[in-house]
Amino acid sequence: RLKKRRSAAPRANRSTGPPCSAVARFGATMATRICEPGGAGMMFPMGGDFEANLHWFPRGIMYAAGMVYFFLGISIVADIFMSSIEQVTSRRRRRLIDGGRGGFRTEKLWNETVATLTLMALGSSAPEIFLAIIDTVKKRFHFGTLGPSTIVGSAAFNLLVIVAVCILVIPSDEVRVISNLPAFYITAAFSMAAYLWMAFIILGVSKDIVEIWEAALTFLLLPVLVYVSWKVDTGALDGVLTRLGIIDADKEEASSASEAGFFCFEKQDLRIAGSPEKQDVEIDVVLRREGGAPPALVGAARCRFRTEAMRAVPGYDYQETEGIIEFAPGEAWQRIQLHLPPKAWRGSDVDFLLILEDAEGGPGFDPDDDGGDESAILTVVLGAHGPRPGLVQKNVDALFGLDALALGGSQWVEQLRNCRYVNGSAEEQQDASPKDWLMHIIAFPWKALFALLPPTCLGGGWLCFVASLLGIALLTAGVSDLAELFGCVLDVPDIITAITFVALGTSMPDLFASISAAKDDPTADASIVNVTGSNSVNVFLGLGVPWTMAAVFWQVQGRTPEWEQMYPEVAARISGAAFVVEGGDLGFSVIAFCFVCMLALLLLHLRRRWLRAELG
Repeated sequence: RLKKRRSAAPRANRSTGPPCSAVARFGATMATRICEPGGAGMMFPMGGDFEANLHWFPRGIMYAAGMVYFFLGISIVADIFMSSIEQVTSRRRRRLIDGGRGGFRTEKLWNETVATLTLMALGSSAPEIFLAIIDTVKKRFHFGTLGPSTIVGSAAFNLLVIVAVCILVIPSDEVRVISNLPAFYITAAFSMAAYLWMAFIILGVSKDIVEIWEAALTFLLLPVLVYVSWKVDTGALDGVLTRLGIIDADKEEASSASEAGFFCFEKQDLRIAGSPEKQDVEIDVVLRREGGAPPALVGAARCRFRTEAMRAVPGYDYQETEGIIEFAPGEAWQRIQLHLPPKAWRGSDVDFLLILEDAEGGPGFDPDDDGGDESAILTVVLGAHGPRPGLVQKNVDALFGLDALALGGSQWVEQLRNCRYVNGSAEEQQDASPKDWLMHIIAFPWKALFALLPPTCLGGGWLCFVASLLGIALLTAGVSDLAELFGCVLDVPDIITAITFVALGTSMPDLFASISAAKDDPTADASIVNVTGSNSVNVFLGLGVPWTMAAVFWQVQGRTPEWEQMYPEVAARISGAAFVVEGGDLGFSVIAFCFVCMLALLLLHLRRRWLRAELG
């Protein structure tokens, strides 16, 4: 059948001229399929009519292998993208308490819930979102099934396959429980509502038409989700959640006092005068109880310590350090040593943090001190010194940080050098297995290409964020063409290709990340809550953005002869033009997913109620 269909193609399409230009490729008529002579996508096919006239079997293998290879590239650049997000969301600030009377509190610029549902969700859902946007643009703002169907298939894979695998990988004598139940119920409710809303748009009142308000509301549901989750995180909705039975009404407030005492610093700020000489500074860590009573230790107590950059640059203003301090019974203080390298001059004061965390053995952290009940934080300020810099040097240092630029340059060179080694370094390469070598050789072109991306230390991580996001968009454009070519040569509808092959490929990085989180994390939050949150964001961004673009485009463009020819039934019942979504197969897929989604969420709820754990 395929051979007959290709042989019956008009000879006018069998051009023997050179490949189309970029503009001609982008604007190729939709009447010609991408796999036929004269067909074109955004990046592929690259072989012109020669490739189009090859036998369908080797072309199918070639396009399938190309998709797998591009998925590998997406997973590599997605890891870099997530590293940039971690750098962006790790930034802290100091905030005055009660106008300065209550001291300072060092807190992260990004609320954890907001960061998870925006930047983190964007990182895990970027391929699906870009695929939907690119599919709409490729179709010249007509409806394409590849993007939306991938979102549905990816959601099904995330909720059904990833969660099932995470249940199985937990050792038989262990379980994992969701600790943040409000976040789970809210993201699960929004995830369910997102796909019900998607079905309503496709099959509801304006059948086969997506109006501007419908598409815009889809996108605006994302800030609603973020706002509600943030209010829950701050405790503003505890009364509502208590009445719904999500949190316990008789939950006891944690006491600020501890019989075993608190790990803390003698003060919350330490200023060190700048010096051109190397400096070694000792910091006292004390173990105390309220009222000055000695701590009641039964055994050894310990906590971790580490440094964290603020305006100071590690390696130039201070040496990074981390470790564990341990208190034996009867001990009340220990010391941490900081090393400050020699520095000829420093144009302005800079600071970094010394953080105590992960307490063990009984003592905790004073909730009234900087860091709260989860950590203790000491802010170390290094004073300016040396000759006064010139005006240009001073302004450049104030805007970009000369030391930060130097650190970024050295890390850039290092990542370019290390990309040639198996597992990222010469030391690790010595212990590499044949499998490691094989994967390194296969992935080396991607590693070398993405080693050109700026390191995360430049620009607070935003430069790497933007560059890696563009990299994901570029590779997703290739996946879009290859998936369409694969379905075309095998005569498989786009909806089947998207729900199976493409959804599987875009979700594989999430699968491995969730397995690692399920094994290593003490709770099930990272494995399950991230799935429900990601599924919501897929719809709100992956459909809200491209469908809003398309709905506005046709509202402004108006009907054209091509539009009237493609949608005669819609043209007969409305005036003007609209973004038409032929939702037959897609609508069925969405309704089917909503049904199995309810069953999966009910199963997780029953596991929580009867087995007291979601995983294991």
